[in-house]
Amino acid sequence: MTNPETLLSLEERIRELEIENKSLAETCHNLATSQKKLEELVAASTKKQLAMEMQSMELEQIFSSSSDPIWVVRQDGTIVRANSAMLRLLNRTHDAVVGHACHDVFDFCSRDSARCPLTQAHLPQSFHEWDIECPNAKGESDFYMVSTASLVTLDGSPGIVGHFRDITIRKRAEAALEQANTALSHLARVDALTQIPNRRAFDEALQAEWGRLAREEGPLSLVLCDIDCFKKYNDHYGHQAGDKVLRRVAEALADCARRPADLASRYGGEEFALLLPQTPLEGALSVAEKARQAVEDLALQHPTSSVKPILTLSLGVASVIPSLHIAPTTLIESADKALYQAKNADRNRVVPAVCSSPTSLNL
Repeated sequence: MTNPETLLSLEERIRELEIENKSLAETCHNLATSQKKLEELVAASTKKQLAMEMQSMELEQIFSSSSDPIWVVRQDGTIVRANSAMLRLLNRTHDAVVGHACHDVFDFCSRDSARCPLTQAHLPQSFHEWDIECPNAKGESDFYMVSTASLVTLDGSPGIVGHFRDITIRKRAEAALEQANTALSHLARVDALTQIPNRRAFDEALQAEWGRLAREEGPLSLVLCDIDCFKKYNDHYGHQAGDKVLRRVAEALADCARRPADLASRYGGEEFALLLPQTPLEGALSVAEKARQAVEDLALQHPTSSVKPILTLSLGVASVIPSLHIAPTTLIESADKALYQAKNADRNRVVPAVCSSPTSLNL
């Protein structure tokens, strides 16, 4: 027969085992839950790692297949990576570029140059952009827009990524456009027949010199010239011969405007103008007489002229100290009146303007 004390001890042991069993069951449940969470974390991590690997592959494909040259350079100047386009730009192999100093493979890289991308990478601004000019195999120049940005290389050291975009076509188009605009600007200010400045160029020069000499209080003189009896010359020899005469007269007058600021221009028809900055009346009269004599010395036959049997010139001269309170047309009107007087006084002569405003016109 079993001892009561023994039965009591067995019952307590059974209760203890039940408690342990319950605790073990809870532990197993917690382990199962933790394992599930761990599996979920592993799955998420694997998925994230896979996504990162896919993204890295995509970036690698973009880097390698880009038609624009791209390279990665460490802060110490060592080239870490360079795509095929960059190798073509440098005209070097992969082994001759990667692992070498950028200063040794590309002329525009210099440790002492502010344009060097490594120098730029040390500046506070992380992104920089500028244009460079590179000679090509043909001895011509190619142009690139260089963009650099700071980054951390794969080995953890700081560096930059450099992107080179070919802008040669744009640069050459801009240069051609600039040349075309310059040529058009020149053509717009040159008389097509005589190849000396035209009326537009004269008007612009008059306005500019008027403002400048008004500030400097210097004299500005104008000589208006008219070929005597030119209509009769055209009627007798024809317009083609008349055009040749206009060109010859233009050349003679241009030779008389020798100083850099002097301007000989075709004023209109058979009229020409000599604009003489910083020239008082006496000097302008001297230039006008030289111009008159130069045309007479051409000895161009003009048998129908009422002046001489050769081509001659009538000239009116006016001089003024410009003022911002007086219009530049004042000078033109004075010279034109003097020219009218020369033509009414048997032509082939130089006539100074009659002063109508002593404070503005100096004769």
